[in-house]
Amino acid sequence: MEPSQEGAPGRALPVPLPPLADPRLSAREGVAVSIGRYLALFLLPWLLSSCVATALVGGAAATVSAARDERPVGAHFDDIKLATEVDARLIAEKDMPSRWVSIEVVNGVVYLTGYLPSENHIRRAIAICRAIDGVRDVHSELKVGSPAVTDLFTDSLLTAKVKAKLLSDPVVSGLTIHVSTVGGRVYLQGVVANGIQRLRARELAMSVEGVTAVVDLMTLSRR
Repeated sequence: MEPSQEGAPGRALPVPLPPLADPRLSAREGVAVSIGRYLALFLLPWLLSSCVATALVGGAAATVSAARDERPVGAHFDDIKLATEVDARLIAEKDMPSRWVSIEVVNGVVYLTGYLPSENHIRRAIAICRAIDGVRDVHSELKVGSPAVTDLFTDSLLTAKVKAKLLSDPVVSGLTIHVSTVGGRVYLQGVVANGIQRLRARELAMSVEGVTAVVDLMTLSRR
């Protein structure tokens, strides 16, 4: 999820810096991830209007996202809770290097993207998710292997550029679409209001130079 927080009218929101890196990463991997995150932090204000960038960059609460999400507020926060539990279970699992796994939950459906060392690890990760109470289904786009350090940098940059396009577009709501990138493939997840928004989001992502493919994992609002 990519939630943010809403401040008082007329006041600029604080822009918290992202954490240095996941403690589970190696030194070189951590440097690459950190560079990507800081680039995203400083690129977004340049790519967006200042008001949108301020509301989005590095946020840690879910207020704005929940307010604009096409899901009912209760369902939105249930999904956040499930995503947190999935992450905790994968981290706690013995011999499950989940540092390259991105987790998104939409209406109880878990979406997994990223890398794990083997097909057996992927099957175990899916089984762990399915065993969690409240999970309706699991959609896996996990790949076998691990990313090169340069790929981490490139993917972080592509994610920032795609997110910036979504946020600055008048048709789609970039706050409700989660973006992740694996090996140049951009994954779009979340809930959109209609087919027009869905098509527009795909078009915007594909227009970013360096994106090799766009995987549409978005769902339409049931409101």
